[in-house]
Amino acid sequence: MENKTKKAALRALCLILAGAAGFFGIRYYLDNIKMPAVPPRQVIAEYFAALKERDYKKAYEFISLRHYNNSYNQFIDRVSMYPQDMQLEIKDEAIEKDTAVVAAKIFVPMGFGPYISDANMDLVRVKRQWKIIHP
Repeated sequence: MENKTKKAALRALCLILAGAAGFFGIRYYLDNIKMPAVPPRQVIAEYFAALKERDYKKAYEFISLRHYNNSYNQFIDRVSMYPQDMQLEIKDEAIEKDTAVVAAKIFVPMGFGPYISDANMDLVRVKRQWKIIHP
């Protein structure tokens, strides 16, 4: 009877270990291998939309805090100068492992005419999301 108890305990331990390995394997896959559900170009579009709406909290959530060391208040001071009527046109997107670059054209209306700028926005993968390196 003691032998049956040891075998049952060993089976239970094996099942627990197999379940844990499966859980952590799936989590590793989702965090490190499978591409995030929201592509980099959409992250940039949503970031600019949040800036235009003056939703700085939402815009700040798109930033990689590993790379951008300014505080939330410093971020607001910087981006609050952007005009609400600026336009963004995304041109291209390139993904390489855990980094991405989104090429865009930014149109800023000014008194003397529109200011047009080509910009490359760098992103990094942080688990299951793309985050902007330099807003």
